[in-house]
Amino acid sequence: MIANKHYISRFTNRYGEEWEFKYDPLHKEGFLRGSDVGWREYHVLEGRVPGLILNDEEIQWLRKVWAEAKARE
Repeated sequence: MIANKHYISRFTNRYGEEWEFKYDPLHKEGFLRGSDVGWREYHVLEGRVPGLILNDEEIQWLRKVWAEAKARE
């Protein structure tokens, strides 16, 4: 989904934890927030989130949406 030129993707893992990825192509910045971390927002750098532990399922989703967002720049 693109809202206000931002790329946004939502994901729910097998445990019911919700995640939201948002990418701002103007500033070339990505952010991740989710229910598992109290909706705190983290910077996404090259498809990774320093300081945040994600499971394999979440990592695969994040890498996929990062690539999709970057491809739309």
